[in-house]
Amino acid sequence: MSQLVCPKCRALLNPVVYAEIEVDRCPDCGGIWFDAQEAEDLKTIKGSESLDAGNPEIGEQFNEMEEDTPCPRCNVSLRGMLDIDRYSIWYEQCPQCRGMWLDAGEFKQFRQNFRPKTWRDRVKKFFRWKKKRSR
Repeated sequence: MSQLVCPKCRALLNPVVYAEIEVDRCPDCGGIWFDAQEAEDLKTIKGSESLDAGNPEIGEQFNEMEEDTPCPRCNVSLRGMLDIDRYSIWYEQCPQCRGMWLDAGEFKQFRQNFRPKTWRDRVKKFFRWKKKRSR
């Protein structure tokens, strides 16, 4: 299999393994390619945020997606997606192979969006909701 190319800066991606799951990380812009289901599996594994070693400021520079940004796996145009939670994350997903591209810093945020809510988080959310209703 040929080496994958970064959809954002066109550098060759390096395979990186965490908990027996292999992802592909760009050595230049720091973005990460997750094949289908890899990000979902990794978000529940303690310490997996260490995969996201890129600089989030550089990742922000690559947030803009060209119209025909190719999937590193199957070369189909990626689609821009938005995840709204604790952090709003714009990411790219392939409609064919279901792989996902996260720019540098976004996997840490993606993982935080799905961490279990603590009792304290629920109380804060309740009071924010109550404050909005009283306006």
